[in-house]
Amino acid sequence: MKILGDHLLKPTIIQETNSYLKMSRQLAEVAPDCCFVYTNGQLLEIRKCNSCHEPSEIMKIISMVDSDSFGNYLIMRDIAHGMNKPRIIDLKLGTRTHSDFISEEKKALHIRKSALTTTSSLGIRLCGARFTGKHDRQETQWTKGLGKTMSNEKFWNAMKIFFDIPQTQKFSVIRQLLKIRAVIESSPTHRYFGCSILIIIDDEEECHVHTKLIDFASMARSEVDTPQYEDVDEGAMMGVNNLLQILNA
Repeated sequence: MKILGDHLLKPTIIQETNSYLKMSRQLAEVAPDCCFVYTNGQLLEIRKCNSCHEPSEIMKIISMVDSDSFGNYLIMRDIAHGMNKPRIIDLKLGTRTHSDFISEEKKALHIRKSALTTTSSLGIRLCGARFTGKHDRQETQWTKGLGKTMSNEKFWNAMKIFFDIPQTQKFSVIRQLLKIRAVIESSPTHRYFGCSILIIIDDEEECHVHTKLIDFASMARSEVDTPQYEDVDEGAMMGVNNLLQILNA
């Protein structure tokens, strides 16, 4: 939900609000700009931006949309704000998409779904996209359902269509992906389960290119009373590397 002109109010679960509260500075640099989280009836400041409004205004909005006032919300900068013609794609990252804290039945369902899609073979899967075609000028929309039916070849071809953009913008995406890869490499105790790569490119302003790591509700860390992880998240690395390979090709 767009609020206060240039912010978004995202309903979420407590696991994602906790991910933002515990997020390292390095990870925060490649994640959306989260100004506040609302959890357990409290509005907590994360990294308030220069254009942020008074917390009281945000609390009024939350009280209007949440009658119980005990939900969980993220208050984030809208990175597409001010773009004239945004080209948007959401790509599910990694070879595993489920969290550590769901039932065995749900885990089995996630594993079966992953095995049948590019999640298992490429470490990345289309979740959705919207853009205007370069040649036919028609608006194209790709759904999550389409992404689940794609073979590796169809996924590569779809990426070639989406990334039919100026070379300078392509280089910007590559630079930002390399930064995301560096963050994943430097956090061996983290697992980016369920995270996505969000890419937003303005077709009318070449300098407006944003590549972010998003959706941290299922993310895992080696903490007390949680499963322990060592070494780099190879599934997430595989996805980033394959996307880089497509862009470089």
